Amino acid sequence: MVDKHPTCRLCGQLNVQDLGTIPDSDFFAGRALSSAISGGHLWRCRACHSMFRHPAMAAPHYLELYEAGSPTQWSGGDQRLDFRLLRASLSARPQVDSVLDVGCGSGDFLASLPKGMARFGVEPAPQAAHNAQSRGINIVAPTIEQIPCAAQFAAVTMIDVIEHVLDPPAFLTNAFSHVRPGGILAVSTGDPDNPMWRRLFRSRFWYCAFPEHVSFPSSRFFQQWSERNRAASMERLVTRYEQLNWGHSALCLLMQCGYLASPAAFNLVGRMGGKLIRSLGGHHRYFSPGVPGLFADHQILTITRALDT
Repeated sequence: MVDKHPTCRLCGQLNVQDLGTIPDSDFFAGRALSSAISGGHLWRCRACHSMFRHPAMAAPHYLELYEAGSPTQWSGGDQRLDFRLLRASLSARPQVDSVLDVGCGSGDFLASLPKGMARFGVEPAPQAAHNAQSRGINIVAPTIEQIPCAAQFAAVTMIDVIEHVLDPPAFLTNAFSHVRPGGILAVSTGDPDNPMWRRLFRSRFWYCAFPEHVSFPSSRFFQQWSERNRAASMERLVTRYEQLNWGHSALCLLMQCGYLASPAAFNLVGRMGGKLIRSLGGHHRYFSPGVPGLFADHQILTITRALDT
């Protein structure tokens, strides 16, 4: 039974709003599952404006699924605007001589950085970590909790990571401890302040349909967290995941509206597309629209650590 008033996972407040049921899924980290994961409900906190999935599974269960996931599930290239924007931001800072990418996957982002930057990664999936190492990336630990306490870097990046985390405040604080004074913590994630998400599509928005996505911190949350942790500054940029042409945008909008109208019908169409099912790595029965780039629904936060901390 769903809690009538769960506590906000981001700020701990009880003033939350139920935005509806998230459809179930049997596809996780690029692999089809033998049984479906309950979608739970999407909740919005009226205090910090963040969103979160509740109920969620226990952390060890998620870690097992990530370790068994496809090593190429979160690959990305220059079509991703956040990759390009973050790379330009880091390259423009002469003091950034080392970068730790948390949840680096196979190392696509790190491999794209200028060769003068020392590149380090955190990655729980063994095959993805191996792929990153083969590209000259130093994997320092499988999880952020296992990074040596004294390790610090000029920049720590989290790209499409924090939405996977059950305790974002603690996760951010841990990551920030590995930013050297004067360095930056850069986070790229979905934007729950986007009006198409919070007002129209709500629990059937494409971004929260992935069972891996459980936490959606808002700009207000990041601002409050930055102030509590005495960050020197926080900058925020709203962007698209990638740039689509008009034809691709129209198709994506049709898919998103179809999913809003009837997830069951969307699943039926997906099951009928046998070729599509095989290309996704296995036979599954639940589908959701992967339409990155349709809306300006991503945010990049750049948080600077003060020199005297």
